[in-house]
Amino acid sequence: MTTRKSGLQAVLVLLVGAGGIGCELLKDLILLGYGEVHVVDLDTIDLSNLNRQFLFRQKDIKKPKASTAVNAVESFNFQKTKLIPYQSSIYDTDLFPLSWFKQFDIIFNALDNIAARSYINKIGLFLNKRIMESGTTGTQGQAQPTFPNKTECYDCVHRETPKTFPVCTIRSTPSQPIHCIHWAKSFLFNSLFAEDEISSIDENSENQNLGTDNKDEIKNLINENNELNDLKKSILNENFTNKVIEKIFQKDIEKLLLITSLWKSRTPPIPLNVSQIDLSKAGDLGTGQNQWTIEQNLKVFIQSTKNLQQRVKSGEKEIEFDKDDEDTLEFVASAANLRSFIFGIPLKSKFDIKSIAGNIIPAIATTNAIIAGFSALLSIKLFNNDIGTQIEESKSVYTSQGNSKFVSPSWLTDPNPNCASCSIPRGIINIDNEKTFQDLITALVDKYGYEDEEISISLGSKLLYDPDFDDNKERKLLELGIKYGEHLSISDETDVKKTIDFYVELNQDGEINLPDLEIPNKPKVEEQKDENKEDEDEDDDFELLDDNNDDVLIIEPVEPVEKRKIDSKSSDEHLDKKQKI
Repeated sequence: MTTRKSGLQAVLVLLVGAGGIGCELLKDLILLGYGEVHVVDLDTIDLSNLNRQFLFRQKDIKKPKASTAVNAVESFNFQKTKLIPYQSSIYDTDLFPLSWFKQFDIIFNALDNIAARSYINKIGLFLNKRIMESGTTGTQGQAQPTFPNKTECYDCVHRETPKTFPVCTIRSTPSQPIHCIHWAKSFLFNSLFAEDEISSIDENSENQNLGTDNKDEIKNLINENNELNDLKKSILNENFTNKVIEKIFQKDIEKLLLITSLWKSRTPPIPLNVSQIDLSKAGDLGTGQNQWTIEQNLKVFIQSTKNLQQRVKSGEKEIEFDKDDEDTLEFVASAANLRSFIFGIPLKSKFDIKSIAGNIIPAIATTNAIIAGFSALLSIKLFNNDIGTQIEESKSVYTSQGNSKFVSPSWLTDPNPNCASCSIPRGIINIDNEKTFQDLITALVDKYGYEDEEISISLGSKLLYDPDFDDNKERKLLELGIKYGEHLSISDETDVKKTIDFYVELNQDGEINLPDLEIPNKPKVEEQKDENKEDEDEDDDFELLDDNNDDVLIIEPVEPVEKRKIDSKSSDEHLDKKQKI
């Protein structure tokens, strides 16, 4: 006879991340008696982890974090919590389809990057799943429960984006290690292994952050783009790696030297002479904290490039940089160091480059433990009473060394009306991807009242259709890449607020099934004309925007939907309510 579990023993938990906060959380969830915990982490254990991830030991270096953490807590798993580890990316829709997420009662985020947190946030919005968000930065930290569409979500508050640099600094005249790291990660890696071609540079454009008006330099940047696009087409060739080395470390540098105006007050770079580098002297690479020699960097670059090339040959169409993906990390680390050597810039260790390229902020073990403890304790409230009472009784907790109190609680905040994630309807679209794109358009028009000539459809960042681009109408959805796990965005060209996000699931019954969603009606703006005012030029197109301040109406020119900015005032007020990590 099976005993029915009750209370926390009946709760299924997803813990995303088994690092600093994740180790502490796993321990806490087990001691609280949660019935089943699934732990997902792609990373393996590094020496630098041991100062704050207490479940790991020296003998565990290079082992998967998720399974090692699970094995470590079994010694005090007295309440027999069922533990299931996964060493994989949470983005893997084959291993983690939307239906897999449905089984969990709550998701704990213990992640170290904005993109993954935002992804889990959107999963929670699609499935109406509660998420316990947590994060630390030094002595500062936060633990915050989120109720989809009822309280502030992770994306409700704008977070500082990584610093950007002018194109000319990154591509022509680097002077710091971070310039070379940014070049290797955001330019070289993406140019060779991302699905899309490199963004073109227009010498007449004033809005590309080029940082230079030197015509010779801009011409060189354009040629460099074209040559890399051509080089990418030979990625399946046996001599691809040699071509890459010859181009980026020799020929590109020689061309830069021809622009003499760049080197009047700078030390000119020296092209890499590969023939004089003896790879037999590379030796053992040591730990990730060692600084590699030039021989070692070139050896790592060759091997990582070949590994990535083989992944492309095996059918991996687009490879994204991930600090926990050894191939991508070693490519970026070795490329950045080789470029630094060419420009006379100090080299960095693989560990240092991982921290910079992955935007990793050093963590403090005690802050992780405090925030994990609050996350676990706050989660108990989420399983008592009805959801209204849960929200009323729930709090966020913040730590900060600068305040009079190290720990400060705060009531949960309403969703930001301008949030790009939770202010728009989301749902699951179920399709047979043998249907045509026209079938999808027709279904959207019939279901939600869109106008065919006003609708635009995007797959991720790729535009598939708008009133001026209808080439895909007769193509099958599968041909356009609309497959399981993809995100479709539907918007109205005349109303930026009339947007829907879909998570794609598949069927084979020849149907396109759309969810019932509340789509906001397009507001009707009554035209008012001042009798004493001259008629506006018919060629000028204007829109009335309410700036939420003293009922003042501002008249601004209408911009294309993709360039239109939301009113930031309410976002700023929302952010001022409390501290955010």
